[in-house]
Amino acid sequence: MKTQYPTATWTVRQLCKDDGRTPEGVCFNPQECTTAAGVPGTRYTLYRDGEVFGTACLTADEERKVGDPPPIRILVLKAFENLDWPASELEVQPPDGRTLVNLDTNFYTSNTEATSIPVSLVQARVVVTAEPIAYRWHFGDGSSTTTTSPGAPYPDLDVAHVYETTDKVLVSVDTQYGAASFTVNGGPPEEIPSTIWINGEDQDLEVVEALPQLVVR
Repeated sequence: MKTQYPTATWTVRQLCKDDGRTPEGVCFNPQECTTAAGVPGTRYTLYRDGEVFGTACLTADEERKVGDPPPIRILVLKAFENLDWPASELEVQPPDGRTLVNLDTNFYTSNTEATSIPVSLVQARVVVTAEPIAYRWHFGDGSSTTTTSPGAPYPDLDVAHVYETTDKVLVSVDTQYGAASFTVNGGPPEEIPSTIWINGEDQDLEVVEALPQLVVR
């Protein structure tokens, strides 16, 4: 199921060399910069919900005219890694925070669906979507593994680990989001060539030894 989040409001302001502006707030001596492609541009400050988010160097074509906001794609690419992508909830079997030494402990998560986050970018309705594409499992004994599988409940053991000694450990699963895209005002999706890892919360797990019991028949 897709998860919805509160909408963030994005605004921009062109940076001036000495804050020289007209009474209308238009910058008449913008800060010059060079883009990563080596193209001359001018610099903007980006604001998210009124708080400074960062800056962007825009070409003359992107700028279009003094005072225009930067293209939405630039804002989306900068915003992608700062959106609230959900952490995966880790499931461990056996349950209840205890497992046995020298036997398979099963790990999985149900976080497999795409997540869509609506964002307001300079008076446009933007929806950013990404899905889990990899999982990094931390077993708490110094070992970890990365898979594309989210694991599965018993009897499947897609992601299993054998603890060799009794111990109290912290286990977790990190999630990599990718296969991302965004839409503007309900239009066709456009690819976002970015990925991001979201760390999962630690869970306590006690590894105990199975004690033999005498059964009287």
